[in-house]
Amino acid sequence: MSDSQRWLEGVFWLGGSPCAGKSSISEVIARRFGLDVYRVDEAFESHAQRFDPLRHPALTKWSKSSWNQRWMQPVESLVQEVIACYREHFTLVLEDILSLPKRKSLLVEGTALLPAQVASVLSRQSRAIWLIPSADFQRAHYSRRDWVRGILAQCSKPEEAFHNWMERDIRFAQWIEAEASATHLSLLRVDGNRTIEQNAEAVARHFQLLVDQSQ
Repeated sequence: MSDSQRWLEGVFWLGGSPCAGKSSISEVIARRFGLDVYRVDEAFESHAQRFDPLRHPALTKWSKSSWNQRWMQPVESLVQEVIACYREHFTLVLEDILSLPKRKSLLVEGTALLPAQVASVLSRQSRAIWLIPSADFQRAHYSRRDWVRGILAQCSKPEEAFHNWMERDIRFAQWIEAEASATHLSLLRVDGNRTIEQNAEAVARHFQLLVDQSQ
């Protein structure tokens, strides 16, 4: 086993479609179990400096487009675009992870973690899970975010842009669910009926960080 494989054995993966609570859940788990956290979304800006049109054509195209160009496309085009971008992004994420100091277990969280790609480096199925929000939960939480309104203000038809955005994420969630099923990886549905702490506990149990006291 290579050093890279040994390091990846200590990685937990928390993926899922946007607005599912990944960041909040990762904070709870990291604090409780003393894990380091790598946030894919926060790394995007630094990754953008490394985009290569030959290696990352989808990301390069996306990074050069305006919000209006992004959200005024047909929904199916948006879905295919985001999948292509995330497939390219994973290579940069993996490069980062392998360059980090090997101090303790690492929790990697982000929307760009696609099941098939994570499966290719996964040591055990219990080390990865994807959060899937219900459509109602997603719409409600997106609409509360100030930065969303700022993006929509840059679109020629804000209502249509928001519709396209939500439909893209709903279909992306369906795509994630199908790929997770095909790769025999786990999902946790998020609909607002459980608290962040309860969802975090469910994820921790899946990661086998919690021992069932009844056993």
